[in-house]
Amino acid sequence: MNVRIVPGCRLKLELKTNIDEKIKYMVKKYQTSIPDYLKCPYGKYYKHIGKPPTCNPFGQSCPPGFFCGAGPADQPGFCCKSDNPCKLGEPYSRNGDAPHCLGKSGISCPRGYTCIGTKTSSSVCCKGCTYKGKSYFPSDTFYDKNGQICTCGEDGSVRCRKPANCNGCTCRSNGIAICTLRVCPKKCIYYGKKYSPGDKFQAKDGCNECTCSKDGDGTISCTKYACGYGK
Repeated sequence: MNVRIVPGCRLKLELKTNIDEKIKYMVKKYQTSIPDYLKCPYGKYYKHIGKPPTCNPFGQSCPPGFFCGAGPADQPGFCCKSDNPCKLGEPYSRNGDAPHCLGKSGISCPRGYTCIGTKTSSSVCCKGCTYKGKSYFPSDTFYDKNGQICTCGEDGSVRCRKPANCNGCTCRSNGIAICTLRVCPKKCIYYGKKYSPGDKFQAKDGCNECTCSKDGDGTISCTKYACGYGK
């Protein structure tokens, strides 16, 4: 069998190979070029999303919950988050540095991860689910707009099912109806908006986060961070 080599095929193959190798080199160079003191495994503080402010270890310029990751010779560093914000495992990282996931310069979280954080603090990719634009941690349960009970799985999938009727009645042979008296889940009302048990939403101040109690008692709890840091 005769094999005919078309002119230009080898050139295209070599060109594609060179491009692939160049991309791999650039990615590797990016990952290894970041000094360790500039890496934040739990995320960086962002006054304005996409622009992490530098800090001085002697200036105490980081907000509560963050520390200054300064380098040798008192080189300025970034304000790194002190504690792991993820409920399961570590945040997604690139060579030890957890990239932010909010704003135009934020990354898209890999499959099985969801973006956790706020624009006025820090954001990282944690293992979890994204459902209808909202983020949930693994094992979180919540109600969707159709009244279904949904659960976030560890693989990033969301499974929903129709709940059994809250209360029901049984008609006995003697003509008397026997009904259950369970307390049905209540929706939370926050400034005129209704939220289902387990829902998380932004507080009125624009920086704190509120949660509608999973107990179904209609109570709302919100974080109490000092807003407007650095303004």
